[in-house]
Amino acid sequence: MGEILSVFMLGLSSGVVLFLLAAGLTLTMGLMRVINLAHGALYMIGGYVGLSVAGYAHNYWVGVLAGAAVAGLIGLLLEVGFLRRLYGHPTSQVLLTIGFIYIIQNITLWMWGSYPNAQLVPDIFSGSLPVGSVHIPVFRLVVIVFGVVMAIVLWLLQEKTRIGAVVRAGMDNKEIAGALGINLKGVFTGVFVLGTFVAGMIGLIGSTTATGINLQVAWDALLLSMIVVVVGGTGSIQGALVGGITIGLLNAFGAAYFPDFSHFISYVALVVILLIRPGGLLGRQMVTGPVAVQYLEEPRVRRSKRWTAVRTAALAGLHHAPALLRRAGGVRDGPQAPVGEAPQWRILLHRWLPYAVAVAALIVVPAVVGTYDQSILTKVVIFALFAASLDLTMGYTGMVSFGHAAFLGVAGYVVGVFTVKLGISSFWLVALIALGITIFVSTIIGYISLRVSGVYYLLVTMALGQVLFVIALKWSSVTNGMDGLTGIAKPDLGFAFRWTNLRFYYMTLVIFIICYVILKLIVRSSFGKALVGVRLNEQRMRSLGFNTWALKYVAVIVGGIFAAVAGILYAYNYGNMVPSYMALQMSSYPMLMVIMGGAGTLWGPSLGAAAIILLQEYTSVSGPLKERWPLILGVIFVACVVWLRGGFAHYLSTAWNRWGPLRARSAEARAAEARAADSREVQP
Repeated sequence: MGEILSVFMLGLSSGVVLFLLAAGLTLTMGLMRVINLAHGALYMIGGYVGLSVAGYAHNYWVGVLAGAAVAGLIGLLLEVGFLRRLYGHPTSQVLLTIGFIYIIQNITLWMWGSYPNAQLVPDIFSGSLPVGSVHIPVFRLVVIVFGVVMAIVLWLLQEKTRIGAVVRAGMDNKEIAGALGINLKGVFTGVFVLGTFVAGMIGLIGSTTATGINLQVAWDALLLSMIVVVVGGTGSIQGALVGGITIGLLNAFGAAYFPDFSHFISYVALVVILLIRPGGLLGRQMVTGPVAVQYLEEPRVRRSKRWTAVRTAALAGLHHAPALLRRAGGVRDGPQAPVGEAPQWRILLHRWLPYAVAVAALIVVPAVVGTYDQSILTKVVIFALFAASLDLTMGYTGMVSFGHAAFLGVAGYVVGVFTVKLGISSFWLVALIALGITIFVSTIIGYISLRVSGVYYLLVTMALGQVLFVIALKWSSVTNGMDGLTGIAKPDLGFAFRWTNLRFYYMTLVIFIICYVILKLIVRSSFGKALVGVRLNEQRMRSLGFNTWALKYVAVIVGGIFAAVAGILYAYNYGNMVPSYMALQMSSYPMLMVIMGGAGTLWGPSLGAAAIILLQEYTSVSGPLKERWPLILGVIFVACVVWLRGGFAHYLSTAWNRWGPLRARSAEARAAEARAADSREVQP
C-alpha cells in the first residue's frame, strides 16, 4: 500500500507539471486558434534561465520568476512581431514556431553549452513527510498545491472573467467584437504572453519533478504537452488538468510496474482517446476555417481565383478540372505555357525545357565532381523524393503531417534488419518487403490520424510518428536501440556489380525520375484533381458524392509508399539506420522543403530539398557557422513563412511564363480577338 501511495504522489506531481506545461498551449489553441509549437522551447529556456538566476541569487523563487519573465518576453516578441499577422493561417503558425524552436535551442546552446540535467529544490522544501510506511517529498506536495491553485486561477480567467469572454467572442466573430470597440489585439497578446509566462515559470519546477533540463527538452516537452492537449481537449483548462494528471499517473505506474512498456503507455492512451472520443475528453470545438485558408499561403488574389475555379470545376464535373484550374492559376504542375496562337513545338519546348535542363544537369554534374560531392548530390535526390512524397498529402490534399519521417524510418529499418540481422542481400526482395511493411504501417497511421482533421491531424501524426521513434529506440533486440543498425551493404541487384558513389547516385536518380513521373501522373489524374478539390472545399466535394475520407486515406498510403522508397535509398546510401532518422526534427525537414519550394507542384519541393541539403552540407561541415546550422535553419523557417509565400515555384513560374508562347502571338491574332469580342457585344 505504501508503494502504491508513493507512486501515486509521484505521478500526481508529474501530472500537475504536465498540466501547467499544457495550460498555456491549450489556451492559445482553444481560445485564440494559435498553434505555438515553440511552447516546449519556451519551457526549456525558462528552466535554463531559472536555474542560472536561482544559483546566482541563491533564491529558488527568484529563479522561477526570472524564467517566467524571459519566456513571457520572448512570447511577446513572437506574437507581436510574427504570429499576429498569421491569425487564421495555422500552417504558417506551425512552420514559424518550428523555426523558433531551432533558434531558441541553438541560442541556448550558444549561451549555456551542453547543460546537464539539474535537480534543484529550495532548502525549505527539501525534506519529506512521513505517511504510513513511506516518505513523501515535501516539494512534490508543494507542486501539487501550486498546480491546483493555478488551475483554479486559469479556469476563472477563462470562464468567469470579461477577458475570457472577450477572447472567445473575438475568435467567434472578430468583426462584431471590433465594432463594439474591443481591443482584440491587446487581449490576444495578453493571453498569449500569459501562456508563455506559465510555460517559463514551470520550467525550473518541472526540471526537478518531470523532465530535467537539457536541449532535447524543447522537443520532449512539446510532445508531452501536445499529448495532454489532445487527450484532455483543446481550449479547456479542465481538460488540460484531467489530461495532465491522467498521463502523469499512467507514466508513473507504468514505470513502476511495467517498465518495459512504460514509454508507450501515454501513446496508447492517446490512441484509445482518439478512437473513442477524437475531440478529447473535455475539449471545445476548434474551428479554423476552410481548408484552403488553413494551408495555402499564396497571394490573396491567386487563392481567390483558385477557390472559384474549383467550385466551377466541381459543378461542371471533375473531368474538366485540370483546364479550369490552369485557367485560374491553380495548382502548378510545373512551368505552364500560357495558351496562345503559337506553334505547338514552342509550347512543348516552353513546358519541357526546364525539366530537360534539370535532368541534364543531374546527369552531367556528378560525373565531373569528387566523391564527396557525389554523396551530397545523392542525399539531395533522396530528400527531393522524400519532400515530393509529403507534397502529395500536404500540398495537394491539404493535410499537414508532422510525422512523415516515420515512413522513411520504417522502410529504412526493414532494410537494415533484413540485410544486417537476417543476412538477406537481394535488393528486390528487401525493397518489396520494406514497401509492404510500410504500406501496412501507413494504413494504421492513416486510419487513426484521419479520425481528426485540421490542426488535430498534425498533432496526432506527430504523436504517432514519435511512437515509432520510441519503438526504434527501445526495441534493442531488433533495432539495436540508440546504436542503430550499422553495416548495411550496398544493394545486391542479382548480378556482379562494383558499387561506387557515382554508380549509386545514378541508380538513385533513375528511381527518383520513375517515382516523380508516377507522382506526376497521379496528380494529373482524376484522383489527383479530386484531392485538390478536397483541399479547397471538402464540404462541397462531399456534397457532390465523393468519399473524401477515402480519398485522404489513399493519399496518406500513397505518400507513405514514396517516402518508403526514399527510406530504402537512405538506408543503402548511409549504410546505417538510427532512431533519430524518425524523430520530429527529421519530419520538419520535408515540411520546410515543401513550403520553401512551393506546395502543390512536386518540382518546387524538389528544389527546396536541393537548397536545404546543399546549404546544410556546406555550412555545417566546417567553418565558423558549423555549430550554428540549427540557428540558420530556424531563420530559414521564419523567412519562408514571412517573405516566401508560395515558395520558389510561384516566383520561378511567373518569371518563366514571361518568356512564353503568349508573348509570340502576332498582332493580327490580337486584332482578330478584338474584332470577335466587338461582334459579340453588338449581337442582339
